[in-house]
Amino acid sequence: MKSLKKLANSCKKSDLVQTWLHIRRNTAGTKEKRGLKQYYLIHQAIQAISEANHPRIEDLSMKLIEGGDSIGYFYYAQSLALQNKIVDAAKQLNIFLKNNPYHADATYLLADIEVRQNNKQHALNLLEHLLQHNARRKTWQHISNLVENSEDFLRYLQLFNKFYPNHTNKPLRYDLICHLSNAALRGGQQDFALNLWREQYQLAQSQKLKHNLATPPKYTDEKAAKALSDLKRYLDKAQIPFFLISGTLLGCIRENKLLGHDKDIDIGVWEDQTLENLQDIFRKSGCFYTLPIYSPDILVIRHVNGITIDIFIHYREQNSYWHAGKKTKWHSSPFELIQHPFLENHYLIPKNYDLYLTENYGSDWRIPRINFDSALDTPNIEILSKEEFIIYLYKQLLSPKRVNPEMARRLKDNLIQQKEVI
Repeated sequence: MKSLKKLANSCKKSDLVQTWLHIRRNTAGTKEKRGLKQYYLIHQAIQAISEANHPRIEDLSMKLIEGGDSIGYFYYAQSLALQNKIVDAAKQLNIFLKNNPYHADATYLLADIEVRQNNKQHALNLLEHLLQHNARRKTWQHISNLVENSEDFLRYLQLFNKFYPNHTNKPLRYDLICHLSNAALRGGQQDFALNLWREQYQLAQSQKLKHNLATPPKYTDEKAAKALSDLKRYLDKAQIPFFLISGTLLGCIRENKLLGHDKDIDIGVWEDQTLENLQDIFRKSGCFYTLPIYSPDILVIRHVNGITIDIFIHYREQNSYWHAGKKTKWHSSPFELIQHPFLENHYLIPKNYDLYLTENYGSDWRIPRINFDSALDTPNIEILSKEEFIIYLYKQLLSPKRVNPEMARRLKDNLIQQKEVI
């Protein structure tokens, strides 16, 4: 049985299978009957989007439309939205959704556009209507990202209870726990979120927790280099200096490449930048998606090729520089910046990178550590929210990534230190 599961996972990660899954997800909820030509054009359109080749996307979209396949409107809308032409994108989406009203990805994109046009209620209506006709669980994530206060969360919870009335005595799928927890945290309901993870952890001890089958986009060094290079192009154009930090800097210095287990890129900018200004730059880039803001100190963007970049605002004080997330804060000694060659380009890094990395990873930072965890092992960390730190520990324990026994033991030890009953 284990061998079969291993084979299935291996197949799922192959380029061919990933491409087919992407096509199948894109075409789910559409009415057209397609032949090989249409599927070939769809494959080419998906590839063009991953390369931000907008003239190519438009050409392929028009060919699909002229051939009677309405999905061309969806791909054209994606291209327009990436270029921040959101009014035109909405027009294309409305044409597409008229014939395919329950297409999930098109609804998500239109809802995002409505939010950007300050039509949050219309976005909610679109997503809640989709729930009635499409079982895709990602819809809960999109609705959770619209929660801004306790009233929003109460509405979310009431809706969630209609679809999952037994979630207090039956394990939820991992992604649904994350979405409900996210809604609670965004609504200021930390106690609810923490109790949810406690309950689900206890339920998972006696009943099998179901995980979603989605696999992330395949990581390659080439994709990471492209994403970082494109980010540099747009920040340089805006005359905004940025620098490599955390695991990205560690990979740069120790391995001369990104760390194999670190699929996100971490960069820093100074406190004279605002998230809104950075968000505006990348929304006009044509090659980056901006993800919902969950902390006033971090902007998360995703390149069209699937690589995610975390942009941390860095604050300079007399004796300390620091950056933060929702649950944690990291302190560093003040540092100057120098240019350093990396991934066929030059990037700013702390001049005394040895001191920076020692403060972040310990004096043995040159030695790779299998079980390193940024929330548990960084010497310069400060916990800002005990509740969110405990949530993080439960989240890691229940993660579909299946932490190894040693890491599971460490997570449980930390929960016990926080006086959690496990």
